[in-house]
Amino acid sequence: MKYFVSISLLLVLISCTGGKTVEGDKFYDNGEYQKALESYNEYLNIYPRNIKTLYNRARTYQKLDNDRMARQDLEKVLKLDPDHLQGRITLGEMDFQAGNYEKAFYEFDKAVTAHKESSVAAAYRAKANQKLGQVKQAFEDYALAIRLDAGNGMAHFYRGTLYLSQKNKSAACDDFKRAKELGIGEAEVAIKKYCRR
Repeated sequence: MKYFVSISLLLVLISCTGGKTVEGDKFYDNGEYQKALESYNEYLNIYPRNIKTLYNRARTYQKLDNDRMARQDLEKVLKLDPDHLQGRITLGEMDFQAGNYEKAFYEFDKAVTAHKESSVAAAYRAKANQKLGQVKQAFEDYALAIRLDAGNGMAHFYRGTLYLSQKNKSAACDDFKRAKELGIGEAEVAIKKYCRR
């Protein structure tokens, strides 16, 4: 009987707290970031090592323009799971946006190494290589990203910008057109600017 009561209590506790992370996700999806943060905080007070919730809270901090706290949560995620793909990519994106291209490359490279079939990771590493002036490696990574997922519009678009920087307008326009077909909004602007007939 004592065992049954303990199990019942545990199930009630899990069902009550598990709802907080789902609730936080709903708030996040509705753009109610402060409420999402509060829900994630409540959940993490009980389960401080929950990777999914730590990652979601990091993304929420980003939406609230608190990069310092976002970075702390992402570093916790990666300490708990060094191969966490979204954590690596998000941390790399933060470094990239801050102009820390070498640090961004490091994060994206680790993501590619751990997730060799990730087109997204390869495209981000290509983008970092492009910023670092590593043209050959950038082309190789964009080709890898597209080989892994021909529908990766981001890879087509940024490879187009790389072709453009190398004065290969024809190849650039082909990539911009493909990126536009895949729903990349910036591609239409690039086509109008660089791909006149």
